[in-house]
Amino acid sequence: MFERSPLILLIEDDPVFRRLMVTYLELWGARVIEVDNGDEGIRLAGEQAPDLVLINLLLAAPNGLEVITRLKRCYPVLPVIAISARLKMVDVAQALRAGAGDYLIKPIRNWRQVFDAITACLKPDLRRIFDELNEHLAFFRREDMAASRLCQGLRQLPERDLGTWQLSCRQSSPWLLADYVRLDQDLLLLLAEFDPLSMDTPAVMTLIAFLLHEPQRQHQIQPGSLLNNPGRTLEYINRLILDAGLNCRVNLALFRLQASSNKVMMANGGMTGNDWLARCDAGPLGAGTFSASQLSYPCSFPFDLTLHGGFGGEIQLTARHGQC
Repeated sequence: MFERSPLILLIEDDPVFRRLMVTYLELWGARVIEVDNGDEGIRLAGEQAPDLVLINLLLAAPNGLEVITRLKRCYPVLPVIAISARLKMVDVAQALRAGAGDYLIKPIRNWRQVFDAITACLKPDLRRIFDELNEHLAFFRREDMAASRLCQGLRQLPERDLGTWQLSCRQSSPWLLADYVRLDQDLLLLLAEFDPLSMDTPAVMTLIAFLLHEPQRQHQIQPGSLLNNPGRTLEYINRLILDAGLNCRVNLALFRLQASSNKVMMANGGMTGNDWLARCDAGPLGAGTFSASQLSYPCSFPFDLTLHGGFGGEIQLTARHGQC
């Protein structure tokens, strides 16, 4: 069974094979969209945001290679697996060059291989993410001016509108970061303070500013994602700081404001300001691995926060929702 219920788009014009594939996919826990032509598949890829596409290369016009090329042009991170009865290496190479992540050969006799191929394609490419981050970190370490400009650019505007949310934020130093991610009707707040004396601080600020991009993309594709759980998200950020080999401590707290239930979910790594923060404090990020606690408590809007870190900084933030 798949770890979650991925949404899979199956583009296959053979009705018998399509029915057999759908049966296996649903048996493994997937949700399936099935179409018999490439144009409809491309349209549904844009409308339904599937987690993965399975496509027959021998479709009528547009053929499978053309559809894969168009899908990868519009949705570069969307995993695609090609299916074909052609055994020649030139056909496999064409599919992979077009953007397919794997190639399955008909007739399929070992359905476990199909399951394994799909599972592998659904996993995020953490190696690629780390390589991209390390390129950024190496550049900013070399270029102190670029790092200084980046830190200045990371400072948030005092007032900001995010759909039905209005935010007001005041920071007492340039070593504080306030970042926001919209999760459907909810809002995830990331509030962090960095060590002003550490040479790695500009690099860590860069890292934190980019870290939520991949989980946010996953949330847009499949709402039941990492960002729904502030505790797991805090552990994820800490793990990537440690994996990057940066010698820097970060005080960081996450708050998920739930508009429909007037509740806030929170996880804390070193920030102070109220009893709730103290009860779930796992300690600063970057010091070692930890298990983050998560708390949930009722709140009202406007939601006011005043947070302090361990380096003397202060963040004052007010979040309003709708007409409050």
